[in-house]
Amino acid sequence: MLWLAALGLLAGWSLTWALDSPLRPFLAERDHIRAAAVHVGGVACGRVSEGDGFAVEPGLVVTNAHVVAGVEEIRVTTPDGNSALGSLVGFDPARDIAAIAVPDLDVPPVALAPSVAAAGDEGDVAAVDSDMGLEFIPFEVSRRIWVRGRDIYGEQADDRQALAIRSHLAPGDSGAALVNADGDVWAMAFAVEGGRRAQGYALDLVEILDFLDETDRLPLPAQPCRT
Repeated sequence: MLWLAALGLLAGWSLTWALDSPLRPFLAERDHIRAAAVHVGGVACGRVSEGDGFAVEPGLVVTNAHVVAGVEEIRVTTPDGNSALGSLVGFDPARDIAAIAVPDLDVPPVALAPSVAAAGDEGDVAAVDSDMGLEFIPFEVSRRIWVRGRDIYGEQADDRQALAIRSHLAPGDSGAALVNADGDVWAMAFAVEGGRRAQGYALDLVEILDFLDETDRLPLPAQPCRT
C-alpha cells in the first residue's frame, strides 16, 4: 500500500507542476546571476529605502533610481552577507535607473542578453531578500510596451521601453534582474501594479544599454529625495 501512497503523492506533484507551468522557476544556468545579484539600501530623508541590483561591470552595480534617490550612504550587500558602501556614478530619473561604483566589493558582472525579450518568453527574477538571501521568482513576458508619462519625481519624461510581466513581485524587488534560460539579463524590475502583485513591469534591455553608454562613471552627489 505504500507504493500506492507514493504514486498518489507523485501524481499530486505532477498536477501542481502542470498547473504552475507558466510561472514555474527556470532550472537553468544561474551561477552568474547568483554572484552578480545584490541588495541595495540606505536612508533617504529619514526613511529607509531599499531594493535590489546587479553588477554589469566589475565594481559597477545598477539599480532603480528611486531606490537610491536621496540616499547619502548607499550600502550594497551580497546574498552571502558581504557588504560595502558604494558611490553614485549614474542617475536617470526618467528611465528610473542608477549606477553605483562599489570597488571594495567583489561582485562579478552578469552578462546582458544578446537580444531583447518577446511576449511569451519566460525566466526568473533574481531578487535578494535581506533576510532570506537570493530568491528566484518566475516570470513570463506579457508584452513589450512603451511607458509614457512622468519620471520618479513626477516631472514629464520621455517614453521608455519596458516589459509587462506576469510574476509575483513585491515593492522591495525593485532593481532586480530578469534573467533568461542562459542566465543573461533581459530587463530590470521597477514596479508592480497597485493591488495586483501578479502584474509587474521591468525596464527593457535596450534602455539599460543606452543608460550605460551615456554614463561617464564620475561620482555624483546624493540626488533629491522623492516626495
